[in-house]
Amino acid sequence: MWIITSIGFFSVVQKPGDIAADTLTVRARVRGDLEALRVQYLPRLGPITESRTNDYRFRAVAPRASVTAAMASMIADLQYSNFKSEVAQKQGAERAHVYHDVWHALYELQKSENTGPVIHPRRNDSGGHVEIRKPSTPSALAAWSQADAIACVVPDGEVPAYINGTSTRSESDVPLASEQPETLCEPAFEVPSGYKGAAGVVVREPDGRVWLVAPTNRFGNYDATFPKGTMHEKSAQATALIEAFEESGLRVRLIAHLVDVKRSQSCTRYYLAERVAGNPADMGWESQAVILVPAAKLGDVLNSAYDKPVIEALSKVIA
Repeated sequence: MWIITSIGFFSVVQKPGDIAADTLTVRARVRGDLEALRVQYLPRLGPITESRTNDYRFRAVAPRASVTAAMASMIADLQYSNFKSEVAQKQGAERAHVYHDVWHALYELQKSENTGPVIHPRRNDSGGHVEIRKPSTPSALAAWSQADAIACVVPDGEVPAYINGTSTRSESDVPLASEQPETLCEPAFEVPSGYKGAAGVVVREPDGRVWLVAPTNRFGNYDATFPKGTMHEKSAQATALIEAFEESGLRVRLIAHLVDVKRSQSCTRYYLAERVAGNPADMGWESQAVILVPAAKLGDVLNSAYDKPVIEALSKVIA
């Protein structure tokens, strides 16, 4: 049995010598994993032996009943909502990266299995289930740390514990406009008669990449776009913060007014922003993927003509 936990990775087996004694052999790649298991959950774990010829370098024996109780205690203590973040906090980002590679390899099993419709883990505003007809494909973990690569995560997928030094720990509270440290200096937002006011964000990472969302089932004929939404009697700043959080799972700080873009039925104010917290895998039902794209590749990923003025405005800021 392979057991991947927030304190270590273990292989639990019954060796011939365990049968009569009713024990189990607990093996690990790293000695510290077995030591942590003994201290936190399995005090009756025997002496750790080391072998440079066996598959698993470290191993120890414990009574079967004690191993069973230890596993039950781990489950009883489970309080985290994101395993990867918990691993990063307890064992560091490097171990979390290794586990992500395991997750990504096992994801191939799911892709090859005809399991029926894919349902978004978040329900829509009416409380109904949302079927994702053509699910997006997540990227490998390595893409998140490569400034010239496009990285993608699907709902409840895996991302590194940190991206460009900022944690991806999940957030639960919807952001408020009052979270802005100061009021932005911005021109008056004049929405033409007959149009709806909307607001969105262009969230830029320190490595130069920009966050996009892939609307579920290509709503509005978008392959990908910037997080945005109708103001609904909220201020443009409040709307931008909320839409970023709901569509991408990110908490952002607005830096500056970027551009206003008139669309077919709305006029959208865009803000330049930076990510301060949040996990993109927590995206709401309106998004089936969140994507981190190098600025130079935005024109290749964004398919709507309405997003071109945003790209142009961003290019002037970068220049």
